[in-house]
Amino acid sequence: MRLIIIAGLASALGGCGGMSYAMQEYQGVEAQHVAMPDDTYRVFDKPGANKMMVTSSIGGAMAQGAGSGLLLNAIDNTPPKPVFEAAALHYLRSTGRTDCRVVDAYLLVKPQFEVKYDCTPPLNANAVRPRRG
Repeated sequence: MRLIIIAGLASALGGCGGMSYAMQEYQGVEAQHVAMPDDTYRVFDKPGANKMMVTSSIGGAMAQGAGSGLLLNAIDNTPPKPVFEAAALHYLRSTGRTDCRVVDAYLLVKPQFEVKYDCTPPLNANAVRPRRG
């Protein structure tokens, strides 16, 4: 059912290539919800691949699509990329992955962003280095 909704939203909002990729890549991944000040985002996380798809709530996506349609697509009312990145970071923190950081984020299909992240612990500048020689 969830994939049908995603497919419907994606096709209504355009972008066949992005929709096909999202459907194939995130099929079977359960949505997690992240409450942010502007919306409750849905996160489809693939920790083994260090990436996730972050989308507006269904209601938010419908409002964005309707608003864009009413304005004949003259204005793009998709929330900006940093909003999706912030939702991704909030989700990572809420799942205990505090060392993770966003590496890249890009629009797949309005309003769905794929976010790549890295959870490699940062290098400690005070760590003792092995002696050579």
